[in-house]
Amino acid sequence: MIRDIVRTAFAGVSAVGLTGAASSAISALSVAGAHREADKLLKLWAQGVLASAGVRHEAVGLEHIPTEGHVVFVCNHQSHYDAPLGLAYLETHTRFVAKAELFKIPVFGSALRLAGNIPVVRSGSSQDRARLEEAVTALRERVSVLFYAEGTRSEDGRLRPFKKGAATLAIQAGVPVVPMAVSGTRLILPKGGRAVRWGQRVALAVGAPITTQGLTIQDREALTRQLEDAVAQLYSEACRRSGDVPT
Repeated sequence: MIRDIVRTAFAGVSAVGLTGAASSAISALSVAGAHREADKLLKLWAQGVLASAGVRHEAVGLEHIPTEGHVVFVCNHQSHYDAPLGLAYLETHTRFVAKAELFKIPVFGSALRLAGNIPVVRSGSSQDRARLEEAVTALRERVSVLFYAEGTRSEDGRLRPFKKGAATLAIQAGVPVVPMAVSGTRLILPKGGRAVRWGQRVALAVGAPITTQGLTIQDREALTRQLEDAVAQLYSEACRRSGDVPT
């Protein structure tokens, strides 16, 4: 019991400390245009957060990630540890598409924006359309983006229906979509749990890119269903490797 408390405290303090120290530096580097250095620091942050919780992690299929151009990464969502797991392995210049509300949080929100992450509003307003255009431009010109397409975390490990945002963005930007799946992260610190499960095995599985060439916005529903199927297949492999069996 005492050991679990100590480990949990260590993981929490380390994650907060690493995030606080890294966010300012990553923001400054991003503003200065030093994206490669910012990405290296972001990767070190991700690896540090995983190590501080004793996470044992692996990734398969990384060879599928294009080495040139930008892509939309689409992944299932289980835990706050999903982001560190992905960033620990992705070599491309990648940032997140996140709810606009997160960008309103003092200090943290400014750091998100300065680091190049993209806010999304889902109101259907003119502001929403302007944000989408901003995201399309960013995707075409400077950065790949990572979507957690379910829109919320799955506490039981079962995949939820995907939102259409990732497909819409990829089609409008004319870039490929790379499906991914994570497994085991939900068990590191389960909702309602009080202790980190030290040594938890987690896995990231990456699939082949899916082209959007020739697609129009009318195809976003079909592309979304195709992405659901691709992520589901990858999820089976990730679950096999992590040992996490959805309830």
